[in-house]
Amino acid sequence: MQLDPIHYAILNELQKNSRLSNTNIGQKIGLTAPAVAERIRKMQEAQVIKSFTVNLNYEKLGFNENVIIGIDIPYCDIPPFLKEIENINGILNVMKSTGDFCLIVHLITKRISELEEIITRFSKHGKTSTFRILAFPLERDCVKLEKN
Repeated sequence: MQLDPIHYAILNELQKNSRLSNTNIGQKIGLTAPAVAERIRKMQEAQVIKSFTVNLNYEKLGFNENVIIGIDIPYCDIPPFLKEIENINGILNVMKSTGDFCLIVHLITKRISELEEIITRFSKHGKTSTFRILAFPLERDCVKLEKN
């Protein structure tokens, strides 16, 4: 899909607030609501827009352990490892990486005992290193998009 500056304007507005109505977006960028809706639909079909989500404060919901776990695992063992962990509640992201760890897992749990259990489970597959997130001194939910 070829994106033009209007597509980028729509994406920038949705990043700020995905609950904006098509009418509100249209007023901000100079399009009608149906034109905005059609462009959004096409971007969804092309997977430019993957989903509309809510950004939760997990700590307020009782998830007090917020960690990043690096796992040094043989590359060929990644698919079975991913299959094994796909139903672990609290895993927010799993990323393939370069450097000391080939997988990086962002995980939240309510209790340290849950965290310990998951680390033990991961350790069966390779060397792990856990980094507790203390704070987010700079946090962004979006980047400014524009046509190159």
